Amino acid sequence: MICRQILPDRDIFRSAACVFAFATLVGIASAAEISATGLDGSTTHGELREWNNKEVVIATPAGDRHIDTGQLISLRWQPTPASPATSDNNTGFVELTDGSILPIKSIQIEQSKATVTLASPTKAAENNLVLPSNQLAAVCFRGLGPPLAKQWDEIRHLNTANDVLAVLKKDGKSLDYVEGVIGDVSADKIDFKLEGEMQHVDRAKIAGAVYHRLDHSAQEKPRATLQGRSGVRLNAARVELKDSLLDVTTSAGTQLRWPLDDISLADFSAGKLLYLSDIEPASEDWTPLIGLPAAATIASTYGRPRRDRSAYGGPLALAMKQGETAAAQAATRSFNKGLALHSRTEVIYRLPPGFRRFIALAGIDPATSTVGNAQLIISADDHVLLNTNIAGDQPPHPIQLDIANVKRLKIVVDYGQNLDTGDWLNLCDARIVK
Repeated sequence: MICRQILPDRDIFRSAACVFAFATLVGIASAAEISATGLDGSTTHGELREWNNKEVVIATPAGDRHIDTGQLISLRWQPTPASPATSDNNTGFVELTDGSILPIKSIQIEQSKATVTLASPTKAAENNLVLPSNQLAAVCFRGLGPPLAKQWDEIRHLNTANDVLAVLKKDGKSLDYVEGVIGDVSADKIDFKLEGEMQHVDRAKIAGAVYHRLDHSAQEKPRATLQGRSGVRLNAARVELKDSLLDVTTSAGTQLRWPLDDISLADFSAGKLLYLSDIEPASEDWTPLIGLPAAATIASTYGRPRRDRSAYGGPLALAMKQGETAAAQAATRSFNKGLALHSRTEVIYRLPPGFRRFIALAGIDPATSTVGNAQLIISADDHVLLNTNIAGDQPPHPIQLDIANVKRLKIVVDYGQNLDTGDWLNLCDARIVK
């Protein structure tokens, strides 16, 4: 038997996306209040009226707004109060070969056909789904707490040459795994060929199954990734809104209906934008105002660029209002993506083809906004596109630059009016878009 123990107390793996709080959604208004963010950085707020592959229609106080889905980065729904998490051991999920994740109540597999009962948060959706078993990448038969989820994540990403069963051990407190060939799956048994012999494994002893798939190619490219409060994740090739339900075809070709009320985010950004913090720069150089001795190893790292975090270790932030009042402090906005650059820094990026605009929001870090003052210079193929002063006592500076056919983008943060005092410039949501 090919079998290895996964220690339950190891904390070296990321929490898997397989731990879901399948909550009963209550008190959700029928109107879908959303924020639509476009490639140009614009945001539209209102009520979602229509959604198909070509466009979304949002009702705003100024009238209906038609937005081409090709120009969208995301649709984000207003947060709703979460219900207390449930711990239903019968609730699991299936992962499709295109990366979609469907919460399920039950699954049976017979003669290469999988019959799934979805754990839809509303009875308005069709809960029964039949699909070819070759569209399954993995099945988790039950809900897993954090310790088991880490072990499942490791097993799920093993590079094996066979199918894998994740076996419950130590009264369900840890997972083991065994390699073989998975056959039919009934309500209480799993057919499993181990070293040439067929065995009928008690399903109650199995946490999940991982299928060995040589071909993970999708039938269609995803247009959007939908994320739901129930834990659903759909890499959608086609979407259409019908009577508060979404008709979805995933990239793997799976067709299902899902309640719109459950969706919290639709991400359209794949292939349309690229954050600078995700690009390895061609060169990156920080020059301190006063030269440092060779022995000053710690000081020599002080002003180096930070990616997706501030100079002080927390998230990147900008003060959207100036001043030291409570209102001004409350207006500080955090960003997940961006760069923190100290004067004097020069960063050069080689840009992939096809991108047309550079968009960002620049400002001095709120921690040093009372003294920070820097000069921001952005050049494309040595042609200066922007040369402006960024001061901590001024509102953040929005940036939109034409970079069509540009091969090299250079960003320089130079000394401002206060030498280098407090010169931490945050270039938030810095991205190139098509």
